[in-house]
Amino acid sequence: MILKKDAIREMILEEKIVYAAVQRNYISLKLLDGRTFTIRKSLQQFQQEATPDLFVRIHKRYLVCINYIRFVDTEVTMIVGDPLPIGREYKDEFFSHFRVC
Repeated sequence: MILKKDAIREMILEEKIVYAAVQRNYISLKLLDGRTFTIRKSLQQFQQEATPDLFVRIHKRYLVCINYIRFVDTEVTMIVGDPLPIGREYKDEFFSHFRVC
């Protein structure tokens, strides 16, 4: 995926995206290196274009990369330290991606 920030276009592998968050008519992509890119796209559009086995919806405002989940309790804490809520509508679908031991 090619993302544009200011006048610079940068190739970003989707595996480097930790999560996507809704910001009005945009989404913010939080990257593994801590940077954030804002793109004009809906979260639903981004989810349809992203690799389905890599990203899962946890809330109406958040889509996360399952490779970068650190803890799960009443919320999901990502490897970058950001805690994100799990919406009731998405809880069962989210937990279906994992085995609990």
